[in-house]
Amino acid sequence: MEHISEPKFILEYNRAYGQMIRKERMKRKLSLEDLSSGILSRTALEKVEKGKAQWTKLTGDTLLLRMGISPEYFESLSSGESLERWRMREDICLLVPGKAELVVEKLEEYRKIYSKREPLEEQFLLKAELVLMLLQVMAKYGEAGEQGRSVRAWEYAGTEMAAILEKAEQMVGCTVQKGWERHLAKLCLSPGELEAVLLYSAALFLNNREDEAWELWKTVWGYPQAHGWGERTMALILPQAAILGIRQAYAFGRFSDSLAFRGTSEGDMATGGRKALELLRRYGCHCYVLPLLDALCGLDAALFGGPEYPEQVRKFREMFREIYGWFDYPGYRIWQGISIDNTRDAGTVLKMLRTFYGKSREGAVYDGGEQVVTPRHLEKIEKGTHKPSYENYSRLAKQYGKYGGWHTPLLETDSVDVLALRQRISTLMEYSDWEGAEREIRRSRGMVDEVYPKVRQELRFFEAAMKWKKEGALQESLEMMLEALHCTVPEFEGRDMKWWVFQREEIMIAGDIGNLYRRLGNFSEAKKWYEAVLFSIRQNSVKTDVYNYGYGVVVQGYSNYLGDIYSFENAAELSEATVRKDLLLYRINCIRHLFYHIAWNTYEIAVEKPERHESLRLKWRKAFRISETMADFVYDSRMRALLEEREAKFLS
Repeated sequence: MEHISEPKFILEYNRAYGQMIRKERMKRKLSLEDLSSGILSRTALEKVEKGKAQWTKLTGDTLLLRMGISPEYFESLSSGESLERWRMREDICLLVPGKAELVVEKLEEYRKIYSKREPLEEQFLLKAELVLMLLQVMAKYGEAGEQGRSVRAWEYAGTEMAAILEKAEQMVGCTVQKGWERHLAKLCLSPGELEAVLLYSAALFLNNREDEAWELWKTVWGYPQAHGWGERTMALILPQAAILGIRQAYAFGRFSDSLAFRGTSEGDMATGGRKALELLRRYGCHCYVLPLLDALCGLDAALFGGPEYPEQVRKFREMFREIYGWFDYPGYRIWQGISIDNTRDAGTVLKMLRTFYGKSREGAVYDGGEQVVTPRHLEKIEKGTHKPSYENYSRLAKQYGKYGGWHTPLLETDSVDVLALRQRISTLMEYSDWEGAEREIRRSRGMVDEVYPKVRQELRFFEAAMKWKKEGALQESLEMMLEALHCTVPEFEGRDMKWWVFQREEIMIAGDIGNLYRRLGNFSEAKKWYEAVLFSIRQNSVKTDVYNYGYGVVVQGYSNYLGDIYSFENAAELSEATVRKDLLLYRINCIRHLFYHIAWNTYEIAVEKPERHESLRLKWRKAFRISETMADFVYDSRMRALLEEREAKFLS
């Protein structure tokens, strides 16, 4: 494994996140106060930009999201406590709105355990409470309407409406300065904060302040484009805005006169809802997808120019209902605003690296000749009960050749444009668009410097994938993949590679190495690589139960291997378990493949066990249909064509 000089790394790589924050802030003409307002001090942000500060995952991602930058472009470290807080918030998300009593208990428990909370945390807790309050009042209004009472919601429960508005004001005010309503469009806000504003607008609407409500809604809807956000970040707020807009527009069974007066037509609302859905489809997201599909299904088909699109929307809605019902997943849940599939626990990372290199705690606490922490302190860091300082983590990790702080770009760069291009290339390759990928790779070469290991690794990986997919040169591709991996990973000889901390690109490369060994018939090597990568990812998921990015892709290869050795039941069970995990994430791109694996392996089980044929037949047909519809949902025409060729086998 090659390294450039450590000083250059520290200057140009460790601080790349801070440099990027500053570069993007300056490009948007934002002051330190503009970007940091409500979530951290001006001084703290200045230290972040200089690469000298430690911060939480929640704060770091929000800084990016406030500028419309996707946190997916980065890999993060976090403390055990931060991840446990995320897990507890996620549990609340999965209970709202369906299990109100449990939500109340969880909210009380969270506040009791974590008496010191970030403003963003408190905003989230209030958001969950407000959603429950809104639903309770709307349920009452709905009951009143069914009984034929000609009353409006605010007349039916005036005191409750006032309490909702007060709660909404408190929620937005956690991170947004007082008087924000007058200059919302000029503020620097994240999707989660804009979602809070949407809920405030809903509270205004219920309090008979429709004009103010629509003004805020309109500002939120136009905010991402006005601030130059990338589409990946737009997808985190526009679906919620579309849902609320459509619901309020038809709150009383007809299109809102107030909205029509403002120059917005029913066609505009339908177009907006369609735009939001298309964002989710392009990026393989299911964040608020079911309520959005419900809202679109309630609109007149003529608003979409004909029946074709509404029919497709209904088909998607039925598919998601089937998936969520199959896995007992709450399709009407709320979302936090940040994900952690690109995040690792700092203590777990140190433990895994120490184990990989065969070091005792006593031997792992030194930076050169100087002791950084005591062995007892290191033990507590590894268990997640103590949080290492930014400086101490860096000193402890450096002995293993690991550089970088609490946010590191996927490539050694301080350019968002380069990271976005890298993501585009990965997407094109995922969909086997080799011509498009080659074009973008040529463009990227002029924007990066191969002296950096992760840049060199990325380009070698792209070359190896082309060699395999386009030319079918498996052995040559395998050699190139191994070369790419070792740009950042040491030789595994004599070490147990499952304890290596595989980072995102390393996961993809190691998974493909397993795939190539399998294709070449070397099943023992394939098994070793698959199981090592999966073990490593699982180790990093202990505190969250959410697996790192790339897990689903590796599972697909491992499932193929299990099929090769006729272990069909294990393969089907693994694919189902992975779907369950993937549903916890914003992006569900792997799910179409996983359902096909379920169909394939279930079919093969029936061949071996004909006595179970009828029950298994129902399962493989259902999984196959879901795979087809999901391929349509994410615009995977190549997979859809492949599935059509195999319909006779699975659907006859």
